[in-house]
Amino acid sequence: MKKLTILQGYKTTKQRKAILEVLEENITPMHAEDIYFKLKEKGIDISLSTIYRNLDMLQKQGLVIKAYMLNEDKARFGLSSKKNYLICQECKKIVIIDNCPFEKFKEELIEVHGFDILGHSIEVYGICPECKEKIKNDEKPSQENK
Repeated sequence: MKKLTILQGYKTTKQRKAILEVLEENITPMHAEDIYFKLKEKGIDISLSTIYRNLDMLQKQGLVIKAYMLNEDKARFGLSSKKNYLICQECKKIVIIDNCPFEKFKEELIEVHGFDILGHSIEVYGICPECKEKIKNDEKPSQENK
């Protein structure tokens, strides 16, 4: 696992390191409650409110992103290095997009709109190959009806 560092003016506490480690171990963004349960499994004593406070601070530092997935009422949190996703609307599987397509588009946005772009997150919704196959098979008439 790569070394994760807390930035400017904040102590690197055991709890912050543990939260970052859980986010590093999990490929996809997690709800704060899921982080809480993972930490409890590891024997780390921490409250849910402490997790939220630390996630807020880590987000301000740019280490963590907060994302709201389509049709979910709770935020998910992930490392900022893992911020572009394909999300299946059927099974909710999340796949990280490694090669970010935004970089090509970024210069055009700066030129056209004059924004200083400080960050981004891309969520693309669709149906994964497994769900697509399942839907396709469910639509076929059964052999018994012939």
